[in-house]
Amino acid sequence: MTTPANSKNFLLDKYHSLRNYLERDTLGSEVLIYGTSSLMLLVAYAKRKPAYLVRQFKQPSHIPERIINERVMHTGKISAVQQRDQDTLLLIKHRPWLPIFTSNKKLLPVKLPGVKVNANGYSWLQQCLVGRDATFIPLNKSSNQDFVVCQLCLVHPPKGNRLLDVSETLLKLRFAKFAKDVAAGVKRNGKYYKHLQNVEATTTAKEAWLAWASRYPYIWQRFNDLKASILPKQKLLPELVR
Repeated sequence: MTTPANSKNFLLDKYHSLRNYLERDTLGSEVLIYGTSSLMLLVAYAKRKPAYLVRQFKQPSHIPERIINERVMHTGKISAVQQRDQDTLLLIKHRPWLPIFTSNKKLLPVKLPGVKVNANGYSWLQQCLVGRDATFIPLNKSSNQDFVVCQLCLVHPPKGNRLLDVSETLLKLRFAKFAKDVAAGVKRNGKYYKHLQNVEATTTAKEAWLAWASRYPYIWQRFNDLKASILPKQKLLPELVR
């Protein structure tokens, strides 16, 4: 019968044997130490950033709920614009952190949140956004998995670090109307949708004021002269061509 003392002596013998082996075999000890450290690092990384973060998102089902809940930002290239029934979709080539097994043919269908794009907006998306890099944050997926609703932003200017929200810009240009979608009912998205609604209301009020002012050429001219004297010339240009 094995006694506690015998078990303790057995473990001590094994420990001393392992230590002596590691002291004699430097290469083996390095492989063991670095291999264990690398394994622990990979386990820790996988818990915080799972392996699917380095996989290209080719369809909405590839985006886990955890990514949506944590509002993780991704990057990609806008490859095309497509109209499906009443929805205007942007087809994005997702660029993962570690691009392995990426495909140019498999594109992620993305719907802009909070907007219903009109014909002018569709043309603007085709002419100004296709071929440009963008960041996107998944907000929610459609019930039939046809698309994923994403807050989409362009980095503007191209070499700068200022993000330009596409839904907000469409509302400011009057190329879209505010409309709730599947992501609007999620509590964490409420603040963003409220912001888009306020943008539309502000734009409508500004448009009404400009329509009134245009009936009085003298006031309109004085306003433009005042704006040109106060604002730098760069600010006088439309936002996307600055």
